[in-house]
Amino acid sequence: AQCRRSGSLKGRRVQAMRRRSRHDDRTTAEAYLSSCGFSDEELCKARLRYGSRFDPDVESRIKPFLQWLSDLGMTDLEVRKVVVTSPTGFRVDLEKISKPAVRCLKDLGMDDSQVAQTIVKCPQLTTCSSEDNLKPKVRWLKGLGMNDSQVAQTMVKFPQLMGYSLEDNLNPKVQWLKGLGMDDSQVAQT
Repeated sequence: AQCRRSGSLKGRRVQAMRRRSRHDDRTTAEAYLSSCGFSDEELCKARLRYGSRFDPDVESRIKPFLQWLSDLGMTDLEVRKVVVTSPTGFRVDLEKISKPAVRCLKDLGMDDSQVAQTIVKCPQLTTCSSEDNLKPKVRWLKGLGMNDSQVAQTMVKFPQLMGYSLEDNLNPKVQWLKGLGMDDSQVAQT
């Protein structure tokens, strides 16, 4: 079934219920998430963003991921936002990708609250490799003269920065700012 916008939230729910009764396309994953309080609209968005049949294993993928997000101190609403925004978090290995990414953030001095806030702002961080993505960006920011605390503050305020390409985006911008006469410390403050 396709997810389409309709006028009102109630109208969308009615359409979703009709589609389900006609096609009975709810997966085990969707049924479980629905039992956890996810609305039909949230499930529809997650399904669209997942990119293939939305049926990650409940026991090995969904339950551990939801529990981990909750253990970070997120509210139920924040957990749902993370899942709906980046349901591909169910695809990655929690122990090899998501948890090391959080350890990388904590190594900068972030507390659980800051880590949770950062992930809620940019849920894609749960799918970023700390070795291939986060640590190179941390080194890059430190190369601009930032200390751990400043890097952590930058990541809390602008976590999307971790998704930008160093070669195609960040380095050219820094070079442009330096071309305007800024030094590393001025660029770091920008």
